[in-house]
Amino acid sequence: MFKQLQRKLSLTYSLTFFLTMAAILFLLFFLFKSMIYQSVRWQVDDLARDQASEFSETQRLEGGPLRRSVFLSAYLSSQGKDILYKGSLRNRMRSELIGRLKHGEKTGLLSAQEPSGKTTLIVYAMEPVRHDGKTSGYIVIAKEILKTHEQIEFWFKVLFLLGVATAILSVIIAHFLARRAVAPVKKNYERQRAFVADASHEMRTPLSVFSASLEFFEAEEKDRMSVSSKETLQDLKDEVADMNHLINQLLTMAKAGNRPATENLKHFPLSEAVRTMNIYYNQKASGEGKKFSAHLPEQELMLHANPGEIKQLLTIFLDNAFRYTKTGDHIRLKIWADQETRQFCFTVADTGIGIPEDARRHIFERFYRVDKGRSRQNGGSGLGLSIAREIVDAYKGSIKVDGNHGSGTVFTIRLPVLS
Repeated sequence: MFKQLQRKLSLTYSLTFFLTMAAILFLLFFLFKSMIYQSVRWQVDDLARDQASEFSETQRLEGGPLRRSVFLSAYLSSQGKDILYKGSLRNRMRSELIGRLKHGEKTGLLSAQEPSGKTTLIVYAMEPVRHDGKTSGYIVIAKEILKTHEQIEFWFKVLFLLGVATAILSVIIAHFLARRAVAPVKKNYERQRAFVADASHEMRTPLSVFSASLEFFEAEEKDRMSVSSKETLQDLKDEVADMNHLINQLLTMAKAGNRPATENLKHFPLSEAVRTMNIYYNQKASGEGKKFSAHLPEQELMLHANPGEIKQLLTIFLDNAFRYTKTGDHIRLKIWADQETRQFCFTVADTGIGIPEDARRHIFERFYRVDKGRSRQNGGSGLGLSIAREIVDAYKGSIKVDGNHGSGTVFTIRLPVLS
């Protein structure tokens, strides 16, 4: 139980830490990338505006350090008479730029081809040149950013590797924090379990004395007791039996957490566990006016488990089925082997009151009862399914609950204990 809790905490902590760090790293990366691209874009936009202003007045462009660093500087005429100042304005690029102008994309990123045939990435800006209030063409300025782009991609790879390292670090830190968080819970839980075991042992003696006293009193005074006195005595005996059953269940749960899952395991035939149970539950069904049927495998199944725990599992689910059924209902036990997964499987199905959908996630909680009044009348303590869950978890098996409220319940249990 605590290992499962520790794994969940480790997963939660590591995911939280990793996602936080990853979000910060990638936010910084894309922010930095955007700032670099935006800086180049502003630079190209400013240069395009300056050249458009100069060209409209002087019909020529002035050189300068910044302008000599551009990839392309050209005048794109509306009449198709282009003037190239620097670079190469090929037909493909001219068509691409005209197409973007039609869509209002006067600035952006563009893939271009150098005279050497190499493809590069440029940031371009187009600024209109006006004469007498009319646009005669566009000044096109483009600056190469391939090396910058490659550098950004390199930073992205570095950040990715840093993210992987962060993930590993987050798992280590999360595991450490989860162990620290679980330690006090585990300590308190062990104290509680020890207290339950000690208290249960201490309660056994007075209950045994009380039960023996009731038996002695009944033997001595039975002939002189009135009908109401006999009913009261029987109620007391039933209460003592329920208390003994509850104490046994509490001791079972206390022991379950203090032993390894592989304790007292041995190879044994399944028939040893179910032979007497089949006879008992057939008699029980006959006495209560119910139907009981058992479908057992034709071939003997050999299990590697604790025989007492396998028998206890079957008893818990069958007792539960009898407790929540009425006269005329049918309880079915089916046992089979899944040879492919090496699992021992059984289902306990009934046509009783069923379990509401919203109650199914609670039925394995300690002392939880779907129908509290009916459980109390029939001796239910709310611990049976909790014990079953402990046993199934110890063997790394599974429990599935099916059925509808008012039309019965089907429990399917699978345990990897086939020999």
